[in-house]
Amino acid sequence: MDFTVDFSEKENYYLIKVEGEIDAYHSATFKQKTKEKLSEINQSKFVIDMSLVSYIDSAGLGAVVSLLKEARNLKKELVLVGLQPQVRKIFEMTKLDKIVKILDTTDEIK
Repeated sequence: MDFTVDFSEKENYYLIKVEGEIDAYHSATFKQKTKEKLSEINQSKFVIDMSLVSYIDSAGLGAVVSLLKEARNLKKELVLVGLQPQVRKIFEMTKLDKIVKILDTTDEIK
């Protein structure tokens, strides 16, 4: 399966749309590309749309935690949206749903 990370500026946030699996093979690319945007873009809210992410492993979770730390260091907010049930379950099992904001859809973003 192909892995893609697309970036686009919205009215009140910056959207990062991820498609594929965030695993040991792809997590470094995901983290590097997203970190670059966190530092380059002046938006204060970054939304990672994971509606097309079918799987995430420990390397992927590590990438998300690293991005969360980076965003906080830059005084920016990181929000995850559209997690599929199997991916959301992993966030809940690892208690990461307690430290990262997770919404169902981009419509919920204020």
